[in-house]
Amino acid sequence: MTTPVSKPTPTQVRTYADPRDPIDRTWLRRQARHLRLWRRFLSQAIVRETHYRAHFVTTLAVGVVQLGLALVPILLLYGYTDDLRGWSQAQVLTLVGVYQVVTGVLAAFVAPNLNRMTTYITEGELDVVLVRPVSSQFYLTLRWINVAELGNVASGLVLLVFGLVRSGVTPNPLEIVQALVLAACGTVLLAGVWCAMSFSAFWIQSVNPIGMLYTSLAESGRYPLVFFPFAVRTFLTFVFPVAFASTLPAQALHGGVGWLPVVGGVALTAVVVALVRAQWRRGLRSYASASS
Repeated sequence: MTTPVSKPTPTQVRTYADPRDPIDRTWLRRQARHLRLWRRFLSQAIVRETHYRAHFVTTLAVGVVQLGLALVPILLLYGYTDDLRGWSQAQVLTLVGVYQVVTGVLAAFVAPNLNRMTTYITEGELDVVLVRPVSSQFYLTLRWINVAELGNVASGLVLLVFGLVRSGVTPNPLEIVQALVLAACGTVLLAGVWCAMSFSAFWIQSVNPIGMLYTSLAESGRYPLVFFPFAVRTFLTFVFPVAFASTLPAQALHGGVGWLPVVGGVALTAVVVALVRAQWRRGLRSYASASS
């Protein structure tokens, strides 16, 4: 039987030498502890951003310029036609807005961590993470947050609303739910594919070129899926599922998607999350400490 640990009175100062309660090992309490830890990561990121305001302004300005450059081909294309394969200019603007929101979330919460993956594994920083009382995959995937990238999420939302207003479409609650679920699946799927590419650093050490390949493939999400040949559409739906991050949510907001793609997106997301988790565990078993 475990001896209960006496808690200090409010007037006593607790030190590291004092006995502490054991860490709860139940799944629910463990997730709650991870959530509290992530909130601290976010608080630190906000404090850090307030100290470097120029970084926030620069990141926001770069994001707006990139969004403007992404719109140039669309504006040129629709200067010669009002409809292209069933998509109007306003619908494509809605799609680009959704894509900007999803990629902004990834740039804020995932990219700052996965870009460090090579350093973690090849320079021994993973050793320090493995001895912490926290999931190493959680820590290495969500430790760093770039708050300034949330400005791109805001600009994406503005463009999304502008596209809907210009389309003259008012989504009903069910269509909004479908779009939110599909966008959430698209975010997790893209993050999962990016994690799978980054976790390959356990075997090939440097994954920076793979990161550039991911960025190039993700750019295809700025255009509707029907703009591509059938083979490419299949690839962008099931292999590199960027369709769930832009085309399908935009179609849902315009009432063109049933529940089948939503169910398929949730199922595909569950499969990808399970595969990435299995890859991480397999990578840890083959990991040889770089500092020993």
